[in-house]
Amino acid sequence: MTALFALMLTGFLQSASPDPFLLQAQVQGLYDEMSQAALQFGTESDIDDFYGALYTSDWSMTDAKGQQHTWPEVRQQEVAALSQPKSDALRQAIQKFSLVPGGASVIVLRTDVRNIVDNEGKYGPVGKAHVIAEQTLFHDEWVGEGEHWKLKSRQQEGPTKILVDKTDEG
Repeated sequence: MTALFALMLTGFLQSASPDPFLLQAQVQGLYDEMSQAALQFGTESDIDDFYGALYTSDWSMTDAKGQQHTWPEVRQQEVAALSQPKSDALRQAIQKFSLVPGGASVIVLRTDVRNIVDNEGKYGPVGKAHVIAEQTLFHDEWVGEGEHWKLKSRQQEGPTKILVDKTDEG
């Protein structure tokens, strides 16, 4: 009976202290879902449904200038983006993951890739095709337990880097 009790206690203790690696993998999966959904949004309803599923009701975003924006402000930008050409790829890769009481603190690198034809000669000869990658570092706060995670806040960490004809800094 003692061995069974010890086994049950071990299982309880393991479930009481979650594995940070597994939680990081779960949150990375949510970032992957967010990125893929953003590439596929076609209507305002798509945006609203996704926000309701993965963001807290009081979510906010702080830009590189330190100005805080609420969901209704960011929603307007998301809706306006529906009429713009879509990115070719979007990736949000966790750089650092830390558990905090009630959730997680995450540093994530967002890379937004577009293929363009440079009709203005901004990146070289007029009419030349380029791959433009915009990289932005964010500090995100997630809240949740178990399998239910929601993004509570996002803070931009510095300016967006523009990379021309390469997708990383290597």
